Amino acid sequence: MPRTTSLIIESSLLNKVQIKESVFVLAFSILIPFLIHFIPVSGNPAGAVLLPIFIAPFIAVVFFRLNVAVIAALLSPVLNYLLTGNPVYGTVGIITLELVLFVFIAWLLIKLKFVKYFAAPVSVIISMFVTQLIFSSVGHFAVVLTTGLPGIILISLMNILIFTLAKKSK
Repeated sequence: MPRTTSLIIESSLLNKVQIKESVFVLAFSILIPFLIHFIPVSGNPAGAVLLPIFIAPFIAVVFFRLNVAVIAALLSPVLNYLLTGNPVYGTVGIITLELVLFVFIAWLLIKLKFVKYFAAPVSVIISMFVTQLIFSSVGHFAVVLTTGLPGIILISLMNILIFTLAKKSK
């Protein structure tokens, strides 16, 4: 009898923590940047331009519990570096902080009725600003922002699409 209770408790805990969802989002947060880095670009790395590492954590913020997005934000830069060599070693900590800030800001913003349509790009810009202020300078923020502008546009479109489709499905 205690064994059955233990299985029920474990199953309930797994559902609350969303382990399967966390693994899925983490895998997705590794796969997207991996595929993006195959896109040939001259100059800046494709990841710095298209910002693919933000996509899976944002999807997690919208569709799953906060902890799923935080796990992806904390682990995806390190796992991406270990598996692919990207991002560059010296930026892994900065990108990790940027992603964690992004997740918490986006999580707060999607709760606001009209702001949720722009939660992702606003969160990216604020998290970039804060991390550049801490680790570099406001001047370097302008460089990072202009380099990542195509990625900010991409995540903006994704953000609007997600909430527009969600609104239509109701």
